[in-house]
Order: sequence, then C-alpha cells, then structure tokens
Amino acid sequence: MATSHHASPRAATDSPLDADAVFGKITRRIIPIILICYFFGYLDRVNVGFAKLQMMSELHISEAAYGVGAGLFFVGYLLLQVPASALVKRLGVRACLGGSLIAWGIVSIATLATRDQTTFYVMRFLLGLTEASFFPAVIAYFSLWFPSFRLAKVMSLLFLAMPLGVIIGGPLSGWIMDATHGGFRLDGWQWMFVIEGLPAVVLGFVLFFSVVNRIDDARWISSDEIAVVKRELANEAPGKQHALLPALKEPTLWLLFAISFLYNVGNYGLVFWMPTMVKALGTLSNFQIGVVSAIPYLVAAVAMVVNAQHSVKARERRWHTALPVFIGGVALIGSVVAASLPVAAVACLTVAVAGIMSTLAMFWSLPSRILAGTAAAGGAGLVNIGAAVAGFVGPSIMGLLKELTGSTTTGVGLLAITLFAAALLILAIPARYIKAAA
Repeated sequence: MATSHHASPRAATDSPLDADAVFGKITRRIIPIILICYFFGYLDRVNVGFAKLQMMSELHISEAAYGVGAGLFFVGYLLLQVPASALVKRLGVRACLGGSLIAWGIVSIATLATRDQTTFYVMRFLLGLTEASFFPAVIAYFSLWFPSFRLAKVMSLLFLAMPLGVIIGGPLSGWIMDATHGGFRLDGWQWMFVIEGLPAVVLGFVLFFSVVNRIDDARWISSDEIAVVKRELANEAPGKQHALLPALKEPTLWLLFAISFLYNVGNYGLVFWMPTMVKALGTLSNFQIGVVSAIPYLVAAVAMVVNAQHSVKARERRWHTALPVFIGGVALIGSVVAASLPVAAVACLTVAVAGIMSTLAMFWSLPSRILAGTAAAGGAGLVNIGAAVAGFVGPSIMGLLKELTGSTTTGVGLLAITLFAAALLILAIPARYIKAAA
C-alpha cells in the first residue's frame, strides 16, 4: 500500500494540528543553521572595523580611504542584488545559499593578501559580490515556510546574528589580532580574516545537504504539517503581488526602499566605526575594545526579541517599528554629548544600538506583507538595494568627516538625522500593510 512521502517523521493523524506547534517545529529546524551562517556572514562583513585598528597604519590607509573601502562591500553587493534575486529563482535557494557561503568564505580568507589601498578596495568589492545572493535567498526560503504575520518573530531570531556578530565576534576578533600577531610572518589582522573566513566555507557545504527548494521535498515534516503551512500561506496570498514587475508599481515598496536606505545609513555608519569610537574613549587593547563594543549589542540581542514578541502580543506594528529607531537616534546624539564621560557614552551607544536593532526585525517582516511567490526574493532584493547604497554612503561619510574634522562627532550627528527620517517614513506606511495580522 502506498504511503505518503512525509509519513515517516510523524504519522498522519485525524486530529487537527496546532498551527503554533507546527511553526514552532519548523522554526527550530531551519532557523539555527541559517542563524549560524548569517552570523559568519555578518562577522566577515564587519570585522574590517577591527582589522582597521592594525592595518591602517601598517598599509598606510587614510581614514577616508578606510571609509570608502568599508563601503565598497555594498557596491559589489548592490550590483548583483537584483540579478542575484533572479538567480535564486533559476537555481533555487539551496544552491544560492550554499554557493554564496563558500564563495564569500574564500574571499574573506584571501583578504589576508591585502597590501595597499587598491587591493583593500578590490577585496571589499569582491566580498560584496559573493554575499549578494545570500539574503534574497534567505527571504525566499523563509517565504516558503512562514506567512508574513509570523515573520517578525522569525526575522528577530535571524537578526540575532547581527548583535551576536559583535558580542562574540568583537572580542574574538580583538583576541585573534592580539594573540596571533607575527605568527608565520602574518599580522594579527591577516590571521583574523583566515580564521573567521574558514567556517563560511564549511557551512556552505552543510547547507547543500540541509536546505530544500520546495517544502514538499522536506523529509522531516509530515504531510499533515505541510498542509497546515500551505493553508496559512494560502490564506494571505490573495492580497499580495506574486510577480515582480507588477510589484514595482506598488508605491509602498518604494517607500520601504527609502526607509531601508535612511535606516541603514545610520546602522552601517555606526557598525563600521564603533571600534574607532570606543578606542577614542580611552587606552584599550584590541581585545578590550572588542569587549566594550560588544556591550551595546548584548543588550540589543535581548531588546530586538522582546520588541518583536511584544508587538505580536499587543497586535501593534507601527510604533514597535518606528519608535525604537527614533530612540536610537536620540541616544546616538547623547553619546556625542557624553563623550567626555566614557561610561555615559557607552550607555548611550547601548541604547542607540538596541533601538536600531529592534527596528530591524520589525522592518524586514513588512516586504512579505506586500509580496509573495517569485516577487518575494526580487522585492526583498530591491529593498535591500537601499541598504546596500546606504552601506556605502554611511561609512564613507563617516570617514570623510573624520578626515576633515578629526573626530566622529559631526558624522554621528548626521547618522542620527537619517534615523529620525526613517522613523517618520515608517509612520507613513499605509495601515493595511503595517497593522498586525489577525
């Protein structure tokens, strides 16, 4: 007698399944590995902020040149963002997720060969190219499994990779640079790129064996459980755009693009310059700078999950998305005002990072309320272009203003203004998209 392809993990049952339990099982199965991969992606993207503490003087790279180089990652990322979304559609999420990890791990390791400003620029650009398909593939992968009203919580778990990238990666990067400097005639920053790039290569091969392109191909979930997933996805499908070109006519999609740009000018401007800002507060070793830089992100890891969960409980999205980033802007200004008081300055930076990170997960649940099907990856790619452009603009402006003024004060004030503007635009999103689903 024929049996269902999905019968082995759990026998079909006549009793109705609890949807929350089903999606809890799915979350536990697919989120941890993607979270780990995204952690190393984020770490390999931003560890240049710690490499800066050694490599700038050794390679004779100026503050402005560092800012441009840090931002060039996003130029490469930008050029392939929409094509990468088409690649996800053609090759599938498994190939794009695994291939992206392997490629960026190799480029990260190869960054040890940086010898001057030009090679620094080239390696940052290549790293952006290799990471370009990963995030659209993640959005497409999650869209296979989760309806949009469940995505805020899921994305808050995924984006834990960002604060964890600093909580763990900051002290780790500083320790590697201090402990390995001079080993086998390599500088500490070179060892850092090698040691932190290798896990991405290994994880890329892991994804080839753990990710499916269709939920019907998953062997770890029963047919009854898949029916629950398909039912929830079908319930919200009629209100979404399924093709990318018609979706481009949706004004709210372009509003999300603008929010993504403004928000991430502040976000990435802060990320790439945090070690420099902390270093200016006192005489600290690279490891100590990493530890202090981790404090704001440790608090942010808790705040972003609490904010997302409270949003679901309160059935409110708008203020849970806009208010944190506004508070982040205010606290960022406070960090400048309190610059002469290191403890107060770090406290303000902590509130700023917590606010910025809390908005992040809430914001990335919004595109899936407009888009579905093949438009999901492409639309996410379009919104992510705003982030990519901002990723170049934010660090570059900070570097230029640091070069011109000798401090980060003016640049930080500009970052705060972009966060305020992002909060205002979030409040302008039409209610039919921002409201919590029933």
